[in-house]
Amino acid sequence: MFWDKYTELCEKKGIRPRKLAEELGMSPAGVTRWKNGTVPRNDVLEQIAARLDVPTSYLVDDNEYFVDFEEKRSMFKKLTALPQRWNSLHSGYDLDNHTLVSIADLCSCSIFFLTSDKDTEYVPTGEFNISNLLNMEAFFATFEILDSCADTDLYRTLQIQLSRVVLYNLGKKKYTLKKLSAIKELSTAKLKFLMNNKEDADPTVNYGFNFSDITAIVHHTGLSYIYLFTGVEGSFAEMINK
Repeated sequence: MFWDKYTELCEKKGIRPRKLAEELGMSPAGVTRWKNGTVPRNDVLEQIAARLDVPTSYLVDDNEYFVDFEEKRSMFKKLTALPQRWNSLHSGYDLDNHTLVSIADLCSCSIFFLTSDKDTEYVPTGEFNISNLLNMEAFFATFEILDSCADTDLYRTLQIQLSRVVLYNLGKKKYTLKKLSAIKELSTAKLKFLMNNKEDADPTVNYGFNFSDITAIVHHTGLSYIYLFTGVEGSFAEMINK
């Protein structure tokens, strides 16, 4: 419908719809007719299209979509960037017991919890040891796991269990399923699987958080990566200097 597209474009440009119509010589009654479904004359359509930087066909064809190529995050730019992201995905590297133990220490859990697909409830194993933060390799290994394809049972389990650590620490900040579902980058079905421990009928959502999910959580909650995995607040420097 013309009026819907017209007002949407005006809003994007920061222009009042009726003000623009007035500048084009339209009377209030004429604008009301637009609102009720009337399409402007061709000459007026051309003026509107020129002011709003769209083809005239976009204003009158309900099946036509407009992509703003100047928009920073246009759909076109996202689509052209996708192959780069696909190419960067990789299978997980072999993990030795030393690395798994260091990750378990970082997250205050046992290695048995970290690698078990049966233990679904995360319970911290005592007070967090600040010295574990000095092992930056554990952080890097954690991020690498989350950024890898969960194409083996071990990597899928590790991503799921690390996600449960994150959800536990988010829970301490009162982040419920409802609040987390409001983060548009997160899959509600995946959240339900992780929080309720019941597999979804769609097997593609029965996985843990990936690195993009964690980044979205950090961005929307303002919490640090350190807090998500350790439950300890404060900057790295503050914690090390305690």
